[in-house]
Amino acid sequence: MRPSQAVERPQAEPAQLSDDDVLLTSAQTRARFGGISNMCIWRWERDPRVRFPAPDVVINGRRYWRLRTLRRFDAERVRLTAEQTAA
Repeated sequence: MRPSQAVERPQAEPAQLSDDDVLLTSAQTRARFGGISNMCIWRWERDPRVRFPAPDVVINGRRYWRLRTLRRFDAERVRLTAEQTAA
């Protein structure tokens, strides 16, 4: 009988997520916008003037936004504000 030998197996590289792919919870998203309430996000999502993005992922009623989605929203708000002040 041969003594057992440890066999080294190459480990799979963990998937590299870009910063934009990170999912933020509802609490993290609210904190990112100054500690707003759940009700505030609910209103923003339904207000066509605000155009807050819907969550990217919903799991068992829990909402998650990708950081890229929120950054896109921020950029759009900055653009709209600049247009309004220039007019």
